[in-house]
Amino acid sequence: MNCSNHGNPGHDEQLLTSLLADLQARFYRTLPIAVFQRDRRRLLYVLSWPADWLERRGLSCTPTRYRTIVIARLDAVRAKGDPERYGTYFPNYLLKCLQDSFEHHGDALYEELKHVRNALERLWGTLRFSENVTQQNRQVENIAAIHRLLRNQSPHGNDPHQMTLF
Repeated sequence: MNCSNHGNPGHDEQLLTSLLADLQARFYRTLPIAVFQRDRRRLLYVLSWPADWLERRGLSCTPTRYRTIVIARLDAVRAKGDPERYGTYFPNYLLKCLQDSFEHHGDALYEELKHVRNALERLWGTLRFSENVTQQNRQVENIAAIHRLLRNQSPHGNDPHQMTLF
């Protein structure tokens, strides 16, 4: 995907930190902070999964659009699901909800971002946007790289559906 931030990786961290804060406010506000801290690494994996999905399809989006995509899915989970009943498995539940959402709505998102990508590529070629714009658009690619690192370091191997016993 054409969305990373070479030279300023702090912006990727800011986006993930912001998404984590939103997720905490939506689903963990009534729970002890230790529960959120326990789930934090897996939640980072979950929040970075859409970036990997987009990157595998060669799609581009701005960090603002990525945030909008993820927050919309979090809101849907909050409105339609019962996350508290999953306890320690909540991050796996959330990942499954994201994956299901992308499976059901992925074609529309693909068409939207593919169209935008093609238009942006023509604009970028014509107008030669500054390095700042290029860096901003690479943020989601960096988040996808973070996702791959987290996946490779997972104690459960590469199977994101594998649940822990503890």
